[in-house]
Amino acid sequence: MEQIVLIGFGAIGIPIAWHMNQRYGDRFALVATGHRRQKMEKKHYWVNGTAFSPKIISTAEELEEKPSLAIICVKNYDIESAIEDLRPVIVPGTILLPLQNGIYAFQRFCEAFPENIVLKGYIQGPNTIMDGENLLFTNAGVTHIGASSYSGDDIVQHVYRLMHSSGLDVVVEADIDKMVWKKWMLNVAGNSVTALTGADYSKFRTYEELQTICRKSMREFVKVAQAKEIPLTEEDIEDIIQYYVSYKGAKKTSMLEDVLHHRRTENEYLAGTLLQMAEKKRIPVPATETLYLLMKAKEEIYLNE
Repeated sequence: MEQIVLIGFGAIGIPIAWHMNQRYGDRFALVATGHRRQKMEKKHYWVNGTAFSPKIISTAEELEEKPSLAIICVKNYDIESAIEDLRPVIVPGTILLPLQNGIYAFQRFCEAFPENIVLKGYIQGPNTIMDGENLLFTNAGVTHIGASSYSGDDIVQHVYRLMHSSGLDVVVEADIDKMVWKKWMLNVAGNSVTALTGADYSKFRTYEELQTICRKSMREFVKVAQAKEIPLTEEDIEDIIQYYVSYKGAKKTSMLEDVLHHRRTENEYLAGTLLQMAEKKRIPVPATETLYLLMKAKEEIYLNE
């Protein structure tokens, strides 16, 4: 019998947790420790109008079976605390699936759990709304996973079956390395631009200036990617622009949501990481650096008010 755990009960984690709990029942659990666990256990969650009371655990001993899969949905800046929370839960044979934007999380979990298989993946499109204990979503997003030098096709197919059988939309990518970078490129350009301007997706159809600055940043990103032997091209840039322009609805990027609620952003892990790579490769990225600095200043101003 498979045992699955998830850490990170937020915009990404909520829809996945709901689907997995519906499918696996007591063979699914959320991971939380200390005050966070106490706080979660006192709450009465409702997901799309239905009561939601998943099992919450802090150690593997609280589970009937040892966990075969751990899905990690925390923000990049919470990865270190997530690693510590997961140490009493992860056992030999547990597959780890971090779904953060960018490449930092995958590298860090490989370092933290060298004896475990860590899959590459990301998620795109969830539209979760969190209002206290009332949690709403109509789209759980699409989870993208794929084989790499760290994991074979058999492991990927196993994780695909575990998640897809719960009703989640899962895509196995032929080139997961490229697709992770492509999603990262979307985040570096699109998230920063929307967070700085307050524009939702629908504004990309109306204001070409948004498209222009995104293209400038993404062309810089492509140069860095190609220097790292990731085959991104101009076609990938236009795919992303078309994604924004054709999106139905007025969805806000996660970084814009963070800014509107005066929360910490992932700017340092997205644009910041790209800038570090560009510097090492001596590739100028002026548009991306400008977006990064403006976003850093904006965030520090409201966090220190």
